[in-house]
Amino acid sequence: MLETPRNVTNIALITTSDHLTSQAHWIRNTLDLQIAQSGPEALQANDLLDVDSFLRSLLSFASGVSLATLRSSRIHLAILDICGRATRWPLKVIERAEAVGAVWESRYGPLASIGWDIKADGWNDIMGKRESVVIREADSGRARRLGDLGFKPGDWWIGPLFAFYAGMIDSCTPQGGIVSDSKGAYAVFLTDDDEISASSAEKFVYRARNGDKGRYRLTAATIDSRHPVRILRSHTLRSFWAPRAGIRYEGLYKVASWSIIRDSSTDHMSYDITFKRLPSESSMEDVLQRPWTEEIEDYKEYKRVKKEAKDKREEALRKTKEHGPGVVVTASDGPADEQSVKSSRRPREDSAWDVYEDETAESPKGSVVVHSTRVVDGRLVFRELDYNTGAGD
Repeated sequence: MLETPRNVTNIALITTSDHLTSQAHWIRNTLDLQIAQSGPEALQANDLLDVDSFLRSLLSFASGVSLATLRSSRIHLAILDICGRATRWPLKVIERAEAVGAVWESRYGPLASIGWDIKADGWNDIMGKRESVVIREADSGRARRLGDLGFKPGDWWIGPLFAFYAGMIDSCTPQGGIVSDSKGAYAVFLTDDDEISASSAEKFVYRARNGDKGRYRLTAATIDSRHPVRILRSHTLRSFWAPRAGIRYEGLYKVASWSIIRDSSTDHMSYDITFKRLPSESSMEDVLQRPWTEEIEDYKEYKRVKKEAKDKREEALRKTKEHGPGVVVTASDGPADEQSVKSSRRPREDSAWDVYEDETAESPKGSVVVHSTRVVDGRLVFRELDYNTGAGD
C-alpha cells in the first residue's frame, strides 16, 4: 500500500510521476471511498487540509505537468473523480479540482480522453503474444513449490493467464482448482461454487471437484504434517469475500478439517475441506481492499481489448468466407494486398500468418488495428495487434 502523501510545494517534486501517482492513489482509494460511503463529514480535518493544499500547489504548477506524466500517474482521473456528476466532495475542493482540470484540458483536450498507462503485473509481457507463446515462456513448475513464493497477501492479477505467467498457479484456465503433484498440494484457486460456506474471509469450507486429484494431497497424512497452501479467490467465486475483478492472493492457509460426503442420487463422493488462514499472515482488512480503483480500470480495459480482438477476428473470418480463400486484409493505412492462403499448409506458431482449417486466415501481424492501451514510448497508443488475449476472465 502506498503511504498517505503530505504537502509538497517544490515544483521539481510535485510534478513528478511518482508523487502524483501516490496522490492519485490516496485520493481515489482512500478519500473518495470514504466520501462516497459516508459523505464529506467522513474526512478527517487534516486529510481535508492536505488535499486542499495539494490542489492549490498543483494548480500553481499544473502547466508544468506533461501529458506522459498525466497518463503515468492517472492524477487527471483523480481530478475527474472529485468533479464527477455524483460527487460528494466539499465545494471548495471541487472548485480547485475543476481549475486544475481546466488548465490540462486547455493543453491536452478533455481529461476523459487522455487515457492512462497500464501497469498491471504481466501486461507488457503478455499482451501482443499468443497464449501458446506465453505458456511456453512461463515457468509453470514454480507454482508447484511450497510457501508464498515471495508473493504478498493482496497481490492481484487481471486473470488466470496473468497469475499463471507470474508463477502463482500452474494453469491458465479459468476453472480454477488445486495446484498439486505427487508430492503434495501447493495452492487452491477458488472460482464459481468452490466456497460452500465461510464464517469469515479467514475460514471457509472448500468443496473439491470430482476428478481433481489434488484433493487427496490436501487430505493426506495428519493435520500437523500438512503444509500451508496458497489461497486465491477469483471474482467469479460466489462469495462475499471475492474480489470485484480479477484474481487476488489471500495468503497462506492450512487444512483445519475435512469430511467426505456421499451424494445418494449420483453416488459421487464430495470432499469438503475446511481451511483456516495462518495467524502470521498480514491483515485481511488490507487484502480485501484489492483490487484498487486503478486495477479495476486495467481489468475493464483488458476485457475491452479482448472483445475488440475477438470481434476483429470474427469480422475477418466472415469477410473471408464471403470472398473465398483470397483474403483482402484491411490495414491501418488502407487495404493490404490480396493474399492466397491454403489450409493444407500450416505455418509455424510464430509465423506472420495464422491459418485455419476452413481456408481462412487472419492478417499478417501488425495489420489489424486493435485499440489497445499497451504502453509504447511511455504513453497509450493505438497498436496493431494479432494475438490471443488469453483464456478466461
